[in-house]
Amino acid sequence: MTTPDDLAHDISVCIHRDAIAPETGALWGDDPVEIRALRRLEDGSLRSAVVTLHAGWASASALAVSAVQQFALVSGRIRFGDHSLAAGAFVVVPAGAAMPPMRAVEPSELILIQDPGQTYRPVAEAHGAIVTSDISAIAPFTPVIDGVPLEGFERRVLWLDPQTGADTRMLRVPAGFRGSGPNWHPVQEEIFCLEGDIQPDATRPMGEGSYLWNPARSIHGFDEVTRGGCVLLEWHDGPWDLHRV
Repeated sequence: MTTPDDLAHDISVCIHRDAIAPETGALWGDDPVEIRALRRLEDGSLRSAVVTLHAGWASASALAVSAVQQFALVSGRIRFGDHSLAAGAFVVVPAGAAMPPMRAVEPSELILIQDPGQTYRPVAEAHGAIVTSDISAIAPFTPVIDGVPLEGFERRVLWLDPQTGADTRMLRVPAGFRGSGPNWHPVQEEIFCLEGDIQPDATRPMGEGSYLWNPARSIHGFDEVTRGGCVLLEWHDGPWDLHRV
């Protein structure tokens, strides 16, 4: 297709979680957590981060959120209200809902995703949180792009915002997959590699713990390939689509 003049070229950001300097701060109450910021918005607020909770960490009360908050538990075990969650769990707290008190039963790591303008307010009771104890229990489907099924792929939709069309998904990519060349999306695309290997191009190899941000309307995917296959957590801030260049 013809490339619009306002597209950016090759500005994707790829970094491994271990290369991000950790920060310590209060996120959910006064007990500090370790934060590795994956992406910050222009005002400095967190859009996404790797958050590490020490064993015994706890939030003090139920907290109402002003914007959508999501997290995927990557390792460890936490109590989330009445739920006991282990790796593979996923939680959505819609705007206006309230998350219950949390406690880290053992050292735990999660991927935090939150919408702009996030604030927290202590409340007496939790309500409205959506808990998926095991992502793998969500029925997968084969993605279709340009009318062609991507055989061997498995996509699971973890969250679809009814207001904005933003979504969070888990994608399993089969070994040996190679992309069809440069493309772009109309929305911000963020990807965290949960396992396996993949690269958007030869300069950005990704493995477990790698993070990739493809800004909206930026051309990327020049040499996309995975040798052994991978599992990716992806999230977008609006309706996702793929445009080939």
